[in-house]
Amino acid sequence: MKRILTMTLAAMALVSCVKEEAVNVTVENKSSLGRNGEMVEVDFNLITNKLKMQDGQKLIVLDKNGQQVPYQIVSYGEAQAKLLIFQTTLSANQSEVYKVKTGTPDQFEDRVKTTFMPQRKDDISWENDRVAYRMYGPALEIDPTEAMVSGGSDIWVKKTPNLVTQQWYKDDLAGVKSYHEDHGEGLDFYSVGVSLGAGTAAPILNDSMYYITHNFKSYEILDNGPLRTVFKLTYEPYNVGDITVNETRMVSLDAGSNMNKITEFYGDTKTPLQIAAGFPWRGNDTYSMNAAEGYISYAEPNVEGKGVIYLGVVSDVPFIETKILSNQLIGVMDYQPSYMAGKGLTYYSGGGWNQGGFPTLADWNTYVADFAMKVKNPLIVSVR
Repeated sequence: MKRILTMTLAAMALVSCVKEEAVNVTVENKSSLGRNGEMVEVDFNLITNKLKMQDGQKLIVLDKNGQQVPYQIVSYGEAQAKLLIFQTTLSANQSEVYKVKTGTPDQFEDRVKTTFMPQRKDDISWENDRVAYRMYGPALEIDPTEAMVSGGSDIWVKKTPNLVTQQWYKDDLAGVKSYHEDHGEGLDFYSVGVSLGAGTAAPILNDSMYYITHNFKSYEILDNGPLRTVFKLTYEPYNVGDITVNETRMVSLDAGSNMNKITEFYGDTKTPLQIAAGFPWRGNDTYSMNAAEGYISYAEPNVEGKGVIYLGVVSDVPFIETKILSNQLIGVMDYQPSYMAGKGLTYYSGGGWNQGGFPTLADWNTYVADFAMKVKNPLIVSVR
């Protein structure tokens, strides 16, 4: 009897040491909204531990039909990978099981990209298959013809899923054609100036807006496709009243999304701050502000021959308030001292175009309101 028990325990131990052939990742949508191309995030270490992966082995992700799904391993610039991400499309209250196993992955097309542009006065430029953005760097600040300081983001609107902005830059710099005109793919016709631009943030104090005093001084591209691009910008210290802040801004954009995920860090200040995120108000009434649901939606004035740019900002908690301040449409958020321990303040912002996926303001308003609901009701992911 003792011999049988010993053999049984040994067999159980052997089974526990055998690596799993595949890991099942169940993704559940428990909301009333369909989730089209939404990103799934899975702890990368959990996957590799279950598969007992060896150095040099690669992963494949399979859908319910056994077809490979494009994926990305995200590290946020660190030596160790953090997340395995891939996209899913689920109807309301639907779930699906994906299999992750070792194998040879297909080649996946890049659908996002961030590029530093020293040849264009140090722009940091990023885009996906829906939209493109840029922020201004140190060379623009000292340029004798412009000398502009702005922390606001510029938006470039597109009507093609292709990554095209690097060619736009090249053609513009060579004098071939300007990216301020639409040559069939889209264009840049948004005016940033000294403002929040297309959805960036700034501290406010006593109803005054405090913008950065210098363009970003350094950048790091942390992840760069095929499905998510992440970069970080660091700014020179500046004062908010008597408070000195050291701002670092991390921006993430996923394939298939018009909205950036932005996390703000303001350094080791012990004083709680209020932060405003939004965009310039041009004096028109085509905006919707919902503090309780945490979003603002806005339509820029129509530009003859170029169309209408739409903008939105979303928080995963209610805004303290929404209002117009210093000609900026803003949602106000608290930045607590607890955020300084590496968490930061995260919100979402971005835009669209009436010639690039959002024919009417109603379409854009629905997109922003739905995005806000999805942020508050994330997909449920379990690994077995």
